[in-house]
Amino acid sequence: MRLPSLKQAFAIHLLISLIIFLILLYLLMRVWYPGELFYIDGGLQGLKIIAPVDLVLGPALTLILYRPWKKSLAFDMSVVALIQILALGYGVYSAHSQRTAAIVFAGDSRFETISLKEMKTANKEIEALSLQPLRVAELGRMPALFYVTPFEDFGKYLEGVLNGQPELRERSDRYIPLDQAFDRIVAKRVALSEDGEIVEIPASGNDAISDQSLNQFKIKARYEHAIITLHNGDYEIQRIGH
Repeated sequence: MRLPSLKQAFAIHLLISLIIFLILLYLLMRVWYPGELFYIDGGLQGLKIIAPVDLVLGPALTLILYRPWKKSLAFDMSVVALIQILALGYGVYSAHSQRTAAIVFAGDSRFETISLKEMKTANKEIEALSLQPLRVAELGRMPALFYVTPFEDFGKYLEGVLNGQPELRERSDRYIPLDQAFDRIVAKRVALSEDGEIVEIPASGNDAISDQSLNQFKIKARYEHAIITLHNGDYEIQRIGH
């Protein structure tokens, strides 16, 4: 059987890599980090790991090592495939484990994100306290929206954090579905001014607001601050200044 030329082998490898890349790009932008979370909570960083490995490393190694007449061709290509699979597997695992698991209202002023890895680690620490965390399997669609019940004794909570216990946003044992606790956060609504600045709505104004289009709140993600708008159990995130 006549083997492909160097150019053909490179083109085939690059095409396969491109197909894999497009599949992973869809997962990153639509499933693991939907919407603006891709930019503000780690999806773009995951892409920066995956893209060079998939589109550059593998095809480049083929370009360097592939020679149709080499006796060791099968071995060389097996090594190339193994290197690419291992490197790509690490990148995909990192991106998936860091996906946004939940968006929680923690504290008294804003939403925060929590990654799948953070949640799993925190859940083990919560179990060590003889408490029952919310299992990842119970989240349903990720990211899920929750309110975190604050501690009445803040000093005791702070002491626990200093001793290595999870932060409030990680305390899934205290999560409440957001639709059951919306009245607890309504006073923290904000608005965006015409020049893109965040404007806090006075408490008296919050009491009078009924338009759900104004259900906007601050959100702190891993890489950027933004605005999250809640509407009928769903949400939309808007990057500030974009």
